Amino acid sequence: MIARPVRSRAPRGGVALPPGLPPILRPQGLPRALHAPSVPEPQHQHLPSWVRRAFTQARPVLADQLATLSGEPRARFEALIEGVTALIRSGKFSQAFRYAELIAEGERLREAQRREQAEAVRLQRALDAARKKVGEELRSGAPSLAPELTARLSRALRAAGDHAAIDAVAEEVRQSVAAAQAVQERRREREIHRTRSRIERSASRAAQSDGAESWQDVLRRLQEEMTAGSSSS
Repeated sequence: MIARPVRSRAPRGGVALPPGLPPILRPQGLPRALHAPSVPEPQHQHLPSWVRRAFTQARPVLADQLATLSGEPRARFEALIEGVTALIRSGKFSQAFRYAELIAEGERLREAQRREQAEAVRLQRALDAARKKVGEELRSGAPSLAPELTARLSRALRAAGDHAAIDAVAEEVRQSVAAAQAVQERRREREIHRTRSRIERSASRAAQSDGAESWQDVLRRLQEEMTAGSSSS
């Protein structure tokens, strides 16, 4: 990552920084916060001017880094800044040499947070895709299920927060649909059996009568009887 100096040298008549002080650089790509948080300023009765100047250079960078962090990473970075500030306040002015180190640590925290957020987005997309797939299975099998069962499974699917919970709902959906379809299949088989029995009985009665009927006639007469029975009911 390329960084640029916050200020390369002291202005004419300004305060010179001590030799060996690591350059205080602004990381490339670090956004400038509209409402940057405050950075604790070191206070001491004998605070050297160069420490104050180093802080003046580091403060906007640290503030912008804090603004991009949240949660545990931000709390950790705040603690690091406060630790250095407390040491300077106690008279250990050489701790101002650590401002560049703090900025580097802030960038490491920002990068780690970026990776965690990207991973969280990836996991959420995977969950959404799994939930959508199970939802499609549920909609496809809904005609076979009772409305109350469909509504309960839909609620459970929306509330599922991880892959294990989604898989559990998916398994219940498949079992429920399979059971309902098995009941419907048995019902169809019973209807077919009853229809076949009625045809056989009608054919037997027709064979015993004077004028034998073909199976087409038997089926046509059976259909007329079933239609008449439906109309009368």
